Amino acid sequence: MIDNVMLDYLIAVIVVLVTVILVFLIFNFVKSKQLSKTFQDLIAENEKLKRDISEFQTKIKDIKDSSRDFEIKFEKVSKIIQGFLRISQKSYSEFFDGLLDLALSVVPEAKSGSISIIDGREWKFMAIRGNGKNPEKLKSLNLKSEWMISIPKVTVIEDIAKSNEKRVPKEYSDMIEEAVGGHIYRSIAIPLKFGNDFIGNCFLDALSDIEFSESSKIVMEEFGILASIFLTLKRLETLPHLSINNTLRVIVNFYEMKNSSTRGHSENVAYLSVKIGEKMNLSPKQIGDLYWSAIFHDIGLISIPDEITRKESALTKEELEIMKTHTFIGEKIIDPYDHLKEAAIVARSHHECFDGSGYPDGIKGLDIPLFSRIVSVADFFDTIKREGKVSSTDDAIKKIKERSGTYFDPDIVKMAIEVFPYFKR
Repeated sequence: MIDNVMLDYLIAVIVVLVTVILVFLIFNFVKSKQLSKTFQDLIAENEKLKRDISEFQTKIKDIKDSSRDFEIKFEKVSKIIQGFLRISQKSYSEFFDGLLDLALSVVPEAKSGSISIIDGREWKFMAIRGNGKNPEKLKSLNLKSEWMISIPKVTVIEDIAKSNEKRVPKEYSDMIEEAVGGHIYRSIAIPLKFGNDFIGNCFLDALSDIEFSESSKIVMEEFGILASIFLTLKRLETLPHLSINNTLRVIVNFYEMKNSSTRGHSENVAYLSVKIGEKMNLSPKQIGDLYWSAIFHDIGLISIPDEITRKESALTKEELEIMKTHTFIGEKIIDPYDHLKEAAIVARSHHECFDGSGYPDGIKGLDIPLFSRIVSVADFFDTIKREGKVSSTDDAIKKIKERSGTYFDPDIVKMAIEVFPYFKR
């Protein structure tokens, strides 16, 4: 009996133990599956994290590269602007030498270069830079105008001697390479224009098998625009006043036509400025000077890269500094012409503020020239209306009143708000 009881007890214990073991095994199996899945998930997450880190590192590199590219472009554009300010006062012949030296200084790939223009039926070298034999000899060559390469925009030309085979006698191509000091592997060709007419080229040459960077190509586009403008101005110095004014006006129109948001801006500012001047009883001579001053107030913007002037978001500190240079660039463009002295002053000082917080000189109050104080108000009114920053003329006038005494001369504001409600353009 005892044996049976013991047997039953042992069986019961064994059953319990087996059950516990089974439960334990099942639990661990389930747990193991869960752990396995978790482990697989961790592996997948780890791989995703690695990919994310790799993408992030790539983005960081791209940002650094873009930042460095912008810094390089900023340095080059600033150097070009300062360079044009230096050479703008040179004589016609000296101007070309300064122009070529400036171009070579911002294109490190180029070791030689030349500027040539069409003069009647001839093609003449105006400036040469190279380490070859007697580069100045090229200026005396008898070259035909039809031999010159005519290009519509900045272009990289491979092996210029080969490109010239069909138009230029080989002896001349050999003399050019001898003068610059070696075989020209490739060149950046920058077209030069008088108004809208092609008149010549600036060539920057690589004397080794090296590619021109994108930065060099882009900066040369800005260089070509400025070079053509200053070359046009040099040729204008002997023309009558009206011809000078009309040509300068073409430059203003060219800039405004590139950007639909500025089209007609200078004409509007001139119209409003004249109305304010009439309200102030200015003399006919003053009204005439005020008109041209307003027409040319933003002429310096032709020197600012499109990526800055057309940028819709806020400008960076570096971009803002470049934008500010349009004031003294405008002054330098107009300053050579005695009959436009007032316009040159306005081009420089129309962003000065009545409280002294403006630029480029930080002058204030009545120290700001009268025409600049007038144009400043008219400029602001037309700008905020065309950019959609106000919904009505009344709102624009309200913003002007808010800035009376800080941005604007209070006396000019009083005259302006009597004129602006009738502006219908």
